[in-house]
Amino acid sequence: MKDENKKEYEIAYLLATPEAEQDVLALLKQNGAEISHQKAAASIPLAYPIKKHATAYFGFVYFMADPAVIKPVTDALTLQKGVLRSLVITPPVRVAAPMVPGTGRPEKKVTPSISNEALEEKLEEILK
Repeated sequence: MKDENKKEYEIAYLLATPEAEQDVLALLKQNGAEISHQKAAASIPLAYPIKKHATAYFGFVYFMADPAVIKPVTDALTLQKGVLRSLVITPPVRVAAPMVPGTGRPEKKVTPSISNEALEEKLEEILK
């Protein structure tokens, strides 16, 4: 597989046991994926039971792979007993906002303070 065809993907998974993570990583490497970042699986409580499990081990992996191997990888993951759920996505492209040269903070307008006498005169004019 050429590097030109490879795209970045993220796989998130819920595992029944922490040992199943090694099976997931082996499956990715077996299909020619290059792992770029990985978070070790950590135990989390589930909102509802999945395959009679109340807790699971959640982890995720960022990897580069050819788009043609994604379908076989997802199919193989659904057949593994240690994997409760898995999801493969393409991470969103983060485009940095263009930097606009600023003029600094806008200056605050200073309003002249009015004395109490002038304010009362103004009120009397309005009320007449």
